[in-house]
Amino acid sequence: MSESQLKKVLKENETLKAQLEKSTTILKVSEACESLQDYCTKTSDPFIPGWSGENEWTKPLKGNGCSVL
Repeated sequence: MSESQLKKVLKENETLKAQLEKSTTILKVSEACESLQDYCTKTSDPFIPGWSGENEWTKPLKGNGCSVL
């Protein structure tokens, strides 16, 4: 194996190691979906009729009636 081929293989090896390291920190789609479902079932929604909590969106505006987002 020539020196240039060796350098190419070593560079590819480093690239693959970096990709492997990065992939261990990526959240799987199934885990993300499960987390989203869990959040949706455990968090109350102020826009559902019959909700008894305080709703920030239906409070009267303070000041001159304008909102800036």
